Amino acid sequence: MMGADVATLHLPSYADRYTGTTLLLRLKFIAKVCPKLKVPALRLAIDHVKNTYNVKLYDELYRSLCGKEGKSSSLERDEEVVLPYDSYWVEDNMLEATLLLQELDAELNFKKSNSSSGHVRRILEEIGDYYEKSGNLRQAVKFYARTRAYCTSSDNVITMFRNLIRVSIYMTNWWHVLSYIDEAKQYALGFEYLSQEVPARLSCAAGLANMSLKNYKSAAQHFLATPFGHYDYDKIVTHEDVCFYAGLCAMATFEREKLQVELLSSAAFKPFFQLSPKMWSAVASFYEGHLEVTVGLLGEIEHIVRLDVYLSPHVDALYKIIKGRLPKGPKTTVRS
Repeated sequence: MMGADVATLHLPSYADRYTGTTLLLRLKFIAKVCPKLKVPALRLAIDHVKNTYNVKLYDELYRSLCGKEGKSSSLERDEEVVLPYDSYWVEDNMLEATLLLQELDAELNFKKSNSSSGHVRRILEEIGDYYEKSGNLRQAVKFYARTRAYCTSSDNVITMFRNLIRVSIYMTNWWHVLSYIDEAKQYALGFEYLSQEVPARLSCAAGLANMSLKNYKSAAQHFLATPFGHYDYDKIVTHEDVCFYAGLCAMATFEREKLQVELLSSAAFKPFFQLSPKMWSAVASFYEGHLEVTVGLLGEIEHIVRLDVYLSPHVDALYKIIKGRLPKGPKTTVRS
């Protein structure tokens, strides 16, 4: 599976699609599941982790690169693999992070006594951002949640929910993700300009949570409701990712007519398919009931989907369901 095809994945270009914690999680996962990309993925992750305060993750990535992360490491200690440990960055980073937190704490105490709610909320958000950048996601959730008491507009409240959803995705707390989405949608109902915008913008996150909970049909429906031009967390799940997630979840669960109307003939989803024509071809051949062509196309995209930190755990199950729905004889209709 992780054979020659993975060599076609250009990691720097792949990395440009993501930012922050998501990028690090994805590179770390690629390094874990793909021996051929382990070294370049770890090197790239080490470069990017230096844009954060997450010294713990830097140490973890460095140990993994040097082949010290476990008993079965296949890495050899040679000049192409081992980078010098950047003790200067570690010390400087830890000092900077400590001073920043002290400054933020002092400013928070001052603002609580001398400023408006809006100023307090912004400092709480900055502290949440600090903890997120430090890898302390539980503390990030705590401070983002505390902003609720200081929100002075509907946009402030929605921003709070977006922050909580984002960090909950990083923590893979999928029930929390869905709970925050539901709360945000309920809140948005009270505002005409938010009542339709918020559910659409959060559809991708809802799809991701449902897929991760193995609710594949619900996941497909949410991914298909994701607006191409404007949705939240497009640096966590890119447009290309949405295409793969929606296509595979729909092939595994949708009835034939629904597949045609809501996926293949969907003008709204067409821009997603244009970024991954092989996924469209796989869905189309599946709809037509072409066993060999569909299986072949699924094989061609397998190296991509197995490198995806969110989709990979579901590839075996989805592929099994999809292949099981294909006709084994001369029939040309997909089983419902």
